[in-house]
Amino acid sequence: MFILTPTETFKATVKVNVATPSGAWREESFVGVFKRSDEEQREELLELKNTELLKRVMVGWEMVDEERKPVEFNDQNFGAFLRLIGACREAAKVYWQHNSGAKQKN
Repeated sequence: MFILTPTETFKATVKVNVATPSGAWREESFVGVFKRSDEEQREELLELKNTELLKRVMVGWEMVDEERKPVEFNDQNFGAFLRLIGACREAAKVYWQHNSGAKQKN
């Protein structure tokens, strides 16, 4: 079934590779909540850097800290998130994949 009027937001899992103190890598993930954009906004958004894009389209998340306690989506935490280059890159990539309807390969 195709829904002509989708919701204003959508959720998508963002996977990020994080370097550990030992020099190894581990994959972590969180669920991002993003505002949908339409075709008219797409070209404008394509011109933005990842951090600027996320400031416009990311409206929440389902994330936990190392102690598995929820991390609140607020200005301070979002600002800290925006300083993580890899996390921003992956969140922006997931946003574009899901907003445009591109199906990910398994």
